[in-house]
Amino acid sequence: MTVLRRILAGVLLGAVVCSVASAAVTASVERDQLAAGDTVQLTLNSDGGGSGQPDLAPLAKDFEVLGKSTGSSLQIINGHTTSRRQVVLTLAPRHGGRIEVPPLQWDGAQSAPVVVNIAANAAGKPGGAGAAAAASHVFLTTTLASAQPYVQAGVTLKVRLYSDQALYQANLDLPGSSDVRVKHIGKDTQTQETRDGRAYQVIERSYVLFAQRSGEIKLDGPVLDAQVADDRAGIDPLFGRMFGQLRLPGGLNATRPLRLHGDPITLAVRPRPPGIGGQDWLPAQQLTLEEHWQPVNGALTTGQPVTRHLSLSAAGLSAEQLPDLSTLLRLPPGVKAYPDQARLSNDEQSGHIVGQREQDIALLVDRPGRYELPALSVSWWDTTTNQRREAVLPAHTLDIAPGAASTAPATAAAAPASALAATGTAPAGMATATPARAAAIPAAAGTPATRWAWISLGLGVLWLGTLAAWAWTRHIRKRANTAGPQQHATNPAAVSPVTARKAALRACRDHAPRPARDAVMAWARAAWPDHPPAGLNALARRLDDAAVTPLLQDLDRACIADAPWQGEALAGVLASLNGSDSPRQTAAQLPGLPGLYSDQRA
Repeated sequence: MTVLRRILAGVLLGAVVCSVASAAVTASVERDQLAAGDTVQLTLNSDGGGSGQPDLAPLAKDFEVLGKSTGSSLQIINGHTTSRRQVVLTLAPRHGGRIEVPPLQWDGAQSAPVVVNIAANAAGKPGGAGAAAAASHVFLTTTLASAQPYVQAGVTLKVRLYSDQALYQANLDLPGSSDVRVKHIGKDTQTQETRDGRAYQVIERSYVLFAQRSGEIKLDGPVLDAQVADDRAGIDPLFGRMFGQLRLPGGLNATRPLRLHGDPITLAVRPRPPGIGGQDWLPAQQLTLEEHWQPVNGALTTGQPVTRHLSLSAAGLSAEQLPDLSTLLRLPPGVKAYPDQARLSNDEQSGHIVGQREQDIALLVDRPGRYELPALSVSWWDTTTNQRREAVLPAHTLDIAPGAASTAPATAAAAPASALAATGTAPAGMATATPARAAAIPAAAGTPATRWAWISLGLGVLWLGTLAAWAWTRHIRKRANTAGPQQHATNPAAVSPVTARKAALRACRDHAPRPARDAVMAWARAAWPDHPPAGLNALARRLDDAAVTPLLQDLDRACIADAPWQGEALAGVLASLNGSDSPRQTAAQLPGLPGLYSDQRA
């Protein structure tokens, strides 16, 4: 009988324990009527033992968990132990309306559902039963310039933030996606506005959306994260009012987080019009193409660079979308182009983005004559009138006169011709020939016998000069070979690779193109004293490195065009060498750059 009583008592005790466990988890919120963007604190209490954590996955559908705090308490009264665990969550509703906090599992027990009502993102616009009582203190509005933009065309979106209370640590963001690229333009503006008898501070911000594909695209609206003064009551006293809160300056009040989602944005993106294929696609509201020449006036001679300044601006496009104008040039034979690095900028005008691309291109002609530069045109699509347009720069003519080196022989040859014409000894008609014509026909300067005598004399002088130069070169080489290693090392005119390297680095970092070129070539001569490269292009061919070649070419163009130059990139490559006195040892320590200290020949 005693055994039977003990069994029955154990069964009854187990039933009581199971009943307590099934009701051990409770969920509560401090209030169930919320304004738009407001956060709610969900408190979970467990009266049972255990070490697990509640399963919060069901909350992800309608809430964002912004913060989490846990704690526990233990009481022993008359030998009876009572434990209590608590989890406090700060939740941000993802949308307005009537939202149910679903049942949550914790150590095998389940809480009851809790219902909250959240006002929609608009002043005085209820989002569910009873939500109108929670008037919106903070809300967002969005205004889209066009809901049907062309693909890759910029469309302006204005976001306005309304608030009748102080915001702390506020951050407004509009996240993009793989389908829509978002760019913030301009500066925020601040005004005041009254709605339904309530005064609001209004902050307006402008974005530009660039759809990357055609068709319907949905983009999440803007998101505001901020802190507001906390006036809530009824928070569980176990943890006080410390979780998720900040103390304002002076310690007057505490704050609580606020997260507000703006309305989603829907775009019906139009594709490229038929017939526009591989060419640059430039959908803009307005596009202008301008040019300026330097020098503006004056005669041009061979070897003298002329700079063509091109400027392309487009309303509704970013500067990164504009084409490289140097690739659109069509140059006649004999004219070489040396484009400078383009300068890109984005501005805001009348609420629209205006991208601008400016580029200087140096043109160099090595032979005199007249050169016709074809017209330069840029095709674009006018999104205002929905038609194709072209921006055109007219054709330009370059008249190149002979340089100083080519005019000296012509002048010298013209002098005898003029003297002969004055004395009447020239053939008929020669007296009226121009100096350039006389220089082009030296045979008319005298009789055939006299002409051949002068030619023979000139050839003899040239032969004697060549013979003297050969003898002098042989003499110099003989002295260099017999001088010995010690004499060469102590030659004060010799430049060591280390010294030349330091000079090159200094000139590059000073952004001085001509001194940098001289220093780099001095370094190359120190590396290859027997067979130095003739110039920067020859040095680039000898190095044969994809990273160094464009840097040397950029330096060469800057020297030719006498244009500004940035030498940090070249200095970075040169600085990677350790400056060893041994050329081959130094080159071996720079992978991929056989360069300045190898045995290769140009």
